[in-house]
Amino acid sequence: MKRSAAATGLAAFLLPAVLEALAAQGVVRRPGEIEFSATVHAGAFNGSLMMRGYHAVVWKRGRAAHAALLEADVSDREVAAALEAIGAWPGNNLPMETWDKRRDPDSSAPDKVIAGSPVEVLLRLPGRGELLPLSAILEDPAGRGVALRFGGNVSNIAEFRSGCIVCLYSCPGSKVGNARYTVRDYVKGVTRFRVRRGALPPDGTRVAVVLRLLPG
Repeated sequence: MKRSAAATGLAAFLLPAVLEALAAQGVVRRPGEIEFSATVHAGAFNGSLMMRGYHAVVWKRGRAAHAALLEADVSDREVAAALEAIGAWPGNNLPMETWDKRRDPDSSAPDKVIAGSPVEVLLRLPGRGELLPLSAILEDPAGRGVALRFGGNVSNIAEFRSGCIVCLYSCPGSKVGNARYTVRDYVKGVTRFRVRRGALPPDGTRVAVVLRLLPG
């Protein structure tokens, strides 16, 4: 998907103001990537009775924060704006029906795969010099792994109010989602992600999340 010349020009004109506003909210921008702080909650991610193993990164004030692996200090809306400001394009291809009809065998909506710019999620952990890929800390019984895309889906925020920034499935509530698994896969229990034992510091530890754009 390509932007028009007019849209590209407008984005370039507004970029400094957008980045200044995002920086004030705690989003750090570097060429091709953004970074923000978060708190580890692996116990909730592994053991929640609702949405276990589903949400990787959620805004701390979002409705899904209780089941998130990482509670972010910035909102999903702010992260989406920051990604667009550094050149990512949102797929915006997942309607609400993708979730609402997840148990309807006659609907194809839950089988939709998230689209958008490829994104890598990396973690900056205390005491480690190198960044750690999100995929390296996760157990995935089905073995498909993660291929994250900037889905955008900002128009769904008002209805979902989940605060979801990074989802491990192709969910219309996420800003960044996993193209390897659909909402239908979640309903069928095709896989349930878990954090590898000892891969993260204790719950409550402050870390940083880096979202880096990949080629393609």
